[in-house]
Amino acid sequence: MKIIWYGHACFWVETNGVRLLIDPYPEVDDDRIGEVDYILITHEHVDHYGKVELLSRLRDATVIGPKPVYMTAISDGVTKVREIEDGQTIELENGVKVTAFYMEHPSSQYPLGYLIEGDKALFHTGDTYSTPILQRLRGRVDVLLVPISGRSTANEREAAQIVEDVRPRLVIPMHYGIYGTGSPEKLRDELQKKRIWTLVRPLELYEEFTL
Repeated sequence: MKIIWYGHACFWVETNGVRLLIDPYPEVDDDRIGEVDYILITHEHVDHYGKVELLSRLRDATVIGPKPVYMTAISDGVTKVREIEDGQTIELENGVKVTAFYMEHPSSQYPLGYLIEGDKALFHTGDTYSTPILQRLRGRVDVLLVPISGRSTANEREAAQIVEDVRPRLVIPMHYGIYGTGSPEKLRDELQKKRIWTLVRPLELYEEFTL
């Protein structure tokens, strides 16, 4: 599995030859984004949906998201779009599948997180606070992408609780540095307080990480 962070909650993921882009925000440098087969949108807020119309057209990618995203994409003229809802699994190709989980983000109409399963299992929480729902993922996740900014989503302390609930092999912090602050070091400190030794691996912008 290859992972590239484009800032905020935007990641490019390749697994089993399938290329996915998650939550492209308005200012993302789309010239640096390579080929994309699917664009996953966790919820309708502009800092996650921002460049869907442009990138779906330029990359000829299929957009997948909850109903508010589906309706917005249709109104924006996106022709390749699929709706997904809590608990639903969509089979993509090459054995890759995406399962949606309802998250705790009260300002959204229908916030989701996505479990992407291919050669490894990655979970992108979208925007969420700590929620018992995440305990359902314990033992199923290799890589957890978790927000730490505390701006309408989990801060470092709450992110540590999410990590405790999920128990992934690796944590990549997100949702900081573009629209707000957050400290991967503080996340590590919060995990140490809980005596959880999961590896925290912050990414630099545009860094490619292979697991």
